[in-house]
Amino acid sequence: MIEIKVLQAHQGDCIWVRCISEKTVNIVIDAGTSTFKKGFRNLVKEINNKKERIDLLVFSHIDDDHIKGCIQYLQEKEEKIIDKVWINGSGSRVYSDMQEHSVNNVSNLVTLIMEKNIPIETPILEGKEYVFCGGRIKVIGPTKNEMLKVATKIEHSNQVTEHAGYKYVGNIIDVQDKYQPDLSDSNKASIIMVVEFENKKLLFTGDSTSENIIKAVDKYYPGDEFEVVKLPHHGSPRNISRELIRRLSTNKFIISTNKALEKVVLFRFAEERKTTELLCNYEWWATGYFTEDDIKKYFDTNRIVMRYIGEEKIIL
Repeated sequence: MIEIKVLQAHQGDCIWVRCISEKTVNIVIDAGTSTFKKGFRNLVKEINNKKERIDLLVFSHIDDDHIKGCIQYLQEKEEKIIDKVWINGSGSRVYSDMQEHSVNNVSNLVTLIMEKNIPIETPILEGKEYVFCGGRIKVIGPTKNEMLKVATKIEHSNQVTEHAGYKYVGNIIDVQDKYQPDLSDSNKASIIMVVEFENKKLLFTGDSTSENIIKAVDKYYPGDEFEVVKLPHHGSPRNISRELIRRLSTNKFIISTNKALEKVVLFRFAEERKTTELLCNYEWWATGYFTEDDIKKYFDTNRIVMRYIGEEKIIL
């Protein structure tokens, strides 16, 4: 059995995957924002109360909303229950000081992990595997060349392109759909990985781009169906293209964010698939985000199924 808990890490990510067999294996993907520090400590406490350990803690990339939630826990003196950390944090001095996500945070995090004598592995690139009782994790991105290219681009750049803050609130059917790919360098370096357990495959994409995810899936899992897919970059329209939607064979998509999903993403899903089930850790649509037209055309017809999972665990 697999349990997935998408913790409420505000606008960040922290996902707990529990693979249960004769030996239970706990995989934690990302640690959320600094405001999630209590949530991360509660996660550790819950695992510890089960007399289990975090077998692998994966930081998908170095942005603050994926790494800072665990810092206070790591600074505490009690014994740590983390057996191994994956992070692409070496060579981070090439990142610009003008970046929104400070290089000092990931550098300090790596130092802190090493001081606590927690085994740390870096770099984590395509082809790497982690084998555990009854399953494995297969890393399918990024490539070494992508990592080197990203580092070089950032080293010679004084700014990082950020996403626009405009949000369309009209009818889904009337949205203007013009795909503009994510240009964030750190997002391009996100770890893309597949957890395989009991003949099930789960795809976790960090904040990667549509282009990188398609390339990775086509190379390592062509034609495979996934039990669940975590959508990249909290459901950003810059990271979810129509081609990606068509390429991913699954019935369930996880969205981790406390912010409303932009309607253009919903429009793309409705246009490209007969039905889409979105598993959300926040009920951000409860305050009247959708119009009567949206409800009639997309939700009453089950073209889009919104499922609020909150603190509920996804059981597979």
